[in-house]
Amino acid sequence: MTTIRHVVCNRESYFVRDTATAFDAADYMAARNIGAVCVLDAEDKLCGIFSERDLLKRVIVAHLDPANVPIRQVMSEPRAVIDCAETPHEALERMEQIGSRHLPVVDGEKFVGMLSMRDIMRVEISEQGAELQLLHEYISH
Repeated sequence: MTTIRHVVCNRESYFVRDTATAFDAADYMAARNIGAVCVLDAEDKLCGIFSERDLLKRVIVAHLDPANVPIRQVMSEPRAVIDCAETPHEALERMEQIGSRHLPVVDGEKFVGMLSMRDIMRVEISEQGAELQLLHEYISH
């Protein structure tokens, strides 16, 4: 069974510090082509999430200068997290419950990374591809 640990292992854990500005976070996200980033405090504890939607609604539409806005002022509170031991299906259900395309990943209390809807789709496609291959081989023999 595939777990979230399998999905995010050996991958950069995208985050910015809570001392960053909205511009710092946006620049970080743009450089990595990601839609959201976790915000960690000095003790590496998850304290928020900053997404493209936060940038749009809380900075741009509010006519704030991204370079002068502390990320803590415009980030969203984490509404849910997913543990490494859980499954992509459980992550998808949680995303649907909270209406989000991103979930911070934790291992107990430790921040591990960010899971996106795109990550879950990759897992689903991979698993379905493997099933189709097995069926094809079964039918061919």
